[in-house]
Amino acid sequence: MKQILVVAEIFQGKVQPVTWEIAGAALEIAKFKTDKGYCIDEREDRRNRRENKDIEIKSENTCKHKKNIGTKRSGVIKIIVPGDNPLPAAHEIAKHSLMDVIALKIPGLKTYDSEIYKTCLCRVIRQMEVSHVLTANTSQGRDFAPGLSLKLNAALISGVNAIKSYDKISNVSGAVLQGSGIKSIKWNGKNPVFVRSVLGNTKDMIIRPAPDIPVVIMVMPGEFKSVENLDNNTGGKGHIYISKIPYIVDNSGVSSNQDACLTIPIIIHGRILKKRCENKALKQARIIVAAGRGIGNKEQLSEIFKFAKCFSFSAIGASRPIVDMGWIGYEHQIGITGAKVAPELYIACGISGSSQHLAGMKNSGIVVCINKNPDAPIFRNSDLCIKADLFEFIHEFLKQINSKKKIDDHKGDTSGF
Repeated sequence: MKQILVVAEIFQGKVQPVTWEIAGAALEIAKFKTDKGYCIDEREDRRNRRENKDIEIKSENTCKHKKNIGTKRSGVIKIIVPGDNPLPAAHEIAKHSLMDVIALKIPGLKTYDSEIYKTCLCRVIRQMEVSHVLTANTSQGRDFAPGLSLKLNAALISGVNAIKSYDKISNVSGAVLQGSGIKSIKWNGKNPVFVRSVLGNTKDMIIRPAPDIPVVIMVMPGEFKSVENLDNNTGGKGHIYISKIPYIVDNSGVSSNQDACLTIPIIIHGRILKKRCENKALKQARIIVAAGRGIGNKEQLSEIFKFAKCFSFSAIGASRPIVDMGWIGYEHQIGITGAKVAPELYIACGISGSSQHLAGMKNSGIVVCINKNPDAPIFRNSDLCIKADLFEFIHEFLKQINSKKKIDDHKGDTSGF
């Protein structure tokens, strides 16, 4: 049976939270491969290791008892951890996910490097029978996944936010993604299809990869259940396979594996810096008023600030488009590439509701949206939807607040008595 490979996202030696979500997406695909979950027994374990010459015969223990532990811990899934010292992260993943982990040791890879990732991952994948390779649709995943799919001659689907079955989609014509292009098809049967948002996140595109080629899936953060949160009642953990791809640097400035003629362009990284502009007020706010491209122009932000001042313990948030346009600073950005927030009340002003933005505010208590387009995705993800012109609503709201304030001030004024 072909395997599903998850590429763990590692930053500065630490497992990033999105890794658990990618593994959750892998579980959804695994459901289509078998109705019976299993833990690889010792005999199958040894056979798999013999088939991959780069993987040492010694592997670290995992499931102590050969028993059915459900598809959610299916042996068809492998999580690969590349790095100079991948074992600590591999142990953490194996413990929390109960999935098998390949610790891919690449000497000298102390920080992420796109070329080394693509070359080394391609080598490992070619020695395995893999049907799906899953990565995160993050800046790191977007950097290496397209090149990896090209090296593997695989299909690539980015921005995947759901995995569904054919039989739940009746009479739908769509596209089959192949290495050479796309062709129209009619769907039937019980096989997975992949969903991604298109047309400004107002529509969903349903894609079925051709069954005879591997496919690289780029998973949107915040869309799949994290395997870290699944109950571990077995007391065990996944197998850890140790794989090593050595290379040396020669005078030509390239790295080569002398045994297998593996050539890797060398890019020397001192370190990767994260931009330090975290907005603590945004993280601590009980109420967030967030502005999107629907506000029209930069000058209208002053109205959003006035609106936010009506609420105690509030802060201003923003969607990525207005940050990219320079209307407001990055420290206000909410979403995959910004802050993840969980206020008691989230008010979305002129925000369409892209999946990237929703991933950053999905844990909010109550979500209120103000937008004149009822077809905007934010309407499907809000507790209270206000269909109105944003600034007409804000002006009326401020008018009512000021009127109430005057009445309260008048009641409190006893100078005339």
